[in-house]
Amino acid sequence: MAKTFKTILGLAMIPVAVGTAKAFHLAISDISLFSGMLRVLERGVLAYLAFHLLIIRPVYIYVLGHECVHILATWLCGGRVVSFSVTPSGGNVVTSKTNFFIELSPYFVPFYTIMLGAVYVLLRATGKSIPHMTPIFIFLIGVTLAFHFVMTAEILKMQQSDIARSGLVFSLVLILVLNLVVVMAVFSPLFRISFLDFIKDSYANSVEIYRIAYLRVTSALKALTG
Repeated sequence: MAKTFKTILGLAMIPVAVGTAKAFHLAISDISLFSGMLRVLERGVLAYLAFHLLIIRPVYIYVLGHECVHILATWLCGGRVVSFSVTPSGGNVVTSKTNFFIELSPYFVPFYTIMLGAVYVLLRATGKSIPHMTPIFIFLIGVTLAFHFVMTAEILKMQQSDIARSGLVFSLVLILVLNLVVVMAVFSPLFRISFLDFIKDSYANSVEIYRIAYLRVTSALKALTG
């Protein structure tokens, strides 16, 4: 029954996904293609893709981050971790409680990007820096984001118990929306994009899609009954 409800909810959330994607596209279109920061970020993305395709798929590192996010999400929700294991073939965390946030958070939280950002902020706050620290940071942001998206896409191709418990449609829609939100949260300070405007545009786009869908459904019903 719960899975059926989540499937219906996931279908109902599709306009939110479309509206958020439109707002994301609008926001990043404002970034100059000739921005030095953007070039550095793109080099980081390309560097990871080359590493992934030509050298090795860092599965163990991804699984470790994946399970760490499960743990952090559990703690945020007031739960406790019963057991934790990570191997090159997969990982497992047993917790005292679970919900869709705990189950799905690793798919939309880029663990290593967040850790990298925390280190950068800490270094800046303490006045410690290294030569060319900001370009190196931007490059590594590109590497870690590419790592998150490529590995998450590969993992989603396989049958995941987290996804199965939360329902496929609901999970995929939520993962898409929250990934866009997280990436925009990362991009906004880097490229001076207004995160608040992105949220407002996402909301406005979603409401408009719902409005159009409502008008079309009511029009079709009138035609059938009239």
